[in-house]
Amino acid sequence: MSLETRMLGPEDSLAATGLLAHLNPDLPTATLRERFETILREHPHYHPFGAFKEGKLVGLAGVWIATKVWCGRYLELDNIVVHPLHRSEGIGSVLIKEIEALGRERNCNLLVLDSYTSNYSSHRLYHRLGFEIWGFHFVKPLAEHGH
Repeated sequence: MSLETRMLGPEDSLAATGLLAHLNPDLPTATLRERFETILREHPHYHPFGAFKEGKLVGLAGVWIATKVWCGRYLELDNIVVHPLHRSEGIGSVLIKEIEALGRERNCNLLVLDSYTSNYSSHRLYHRLGFEIWGFHFVKPLAEHGH
């Protein structure tokens, strides 16, 4: 499989929004694009990372690099999505391994991510790639619809 991975630029915003729509089917595309562009504009510690097959964006993962008191510098994977037509081709694994290498380069102590409790196929992937479940991510919606 010929796969190129790289940080995404502003020119990739439309394609990234299209992929994010597969992960967030209940959100309008305009909302997804606005949120993605706001993150890019307001959060310099966020880096969108993409996988391209024959020049087309087929996989995406957001990368947050920050520091917490309990663990020091860490890299958080966010919104990992592979286009439905390209799932089970190893693209998610390649993306995560590339991002793990980035975390090591940037002196991160941990690689972390959240996954919906019902997303069993992602759990299998994350376990296979060496992730462990260390705790729970508790959520309390503050907006009426939680989005």
